Amino acid sequence: MLIQFFKQSWLVMAAALVFGLLVAGVHGVLEERIAYNSRQKLEREMKSLFGQESISEAIRDENGEIRYYKVKDKTNAIAGYAIVAEGSGFADKIKLLVATDEKTEKLLGIAVLKTNETPGFGDKIKKEKFKNQFVGCPVSEELSVIIRGDRDKADSEIVSITGATISSEAVTDIVNDAVTKLRNK
Repeated sequence: MLIQFFKQSWLVMAAALVFGLLVAGVHGVLEERIAYNSRQKLEREMKSLFGQESISEAIRDENGEIRYYKVKDKTNAIAGYAIVAEGSGFADKIKLLVATDEKTEKLLGIAVLKTNETPGFGDKIKKEKFKNQFVGCPVSEELSVIIRGDRDKADSEIVSITGATISSEAVTDIVNDAVTKLRNK
């Protein structure tokens, strides 16, 4: 029985081994470039949220991991704080950059760093129409998702994307968690 299994499946096992080694090799070769591109995207998004003249300083924990960013304007005054936050969406993890003012009282905005949400529905979290709802929102209370409402009003209610309520809720939950972490800095 076991011998027959190996006779019938040796090609599949060999192909899996070869392709697994190829994927590992490509990842090893491109790992530095992927990390560089991620840093570049983070810097671009940080400048789009705080202004082109802004300078960010990474604040690290005792293990050297980045906890959040302190962002200063061109006069060296604190413009606000930003944090990279991640959570589960409908299809995969969603990675956001969440920015608050210097007193951590209102949101300056969000940027989507990584998402694999459903094309045509959940990927609308990357669109300005959805992201602009977060600009100016007070963070004294948790944000919540509603089905219908005024998208242009800066309050604690975020209008969900039609057909992508789970993605909308996921982004809102990630933002709420990020704001809590920034307040406890």
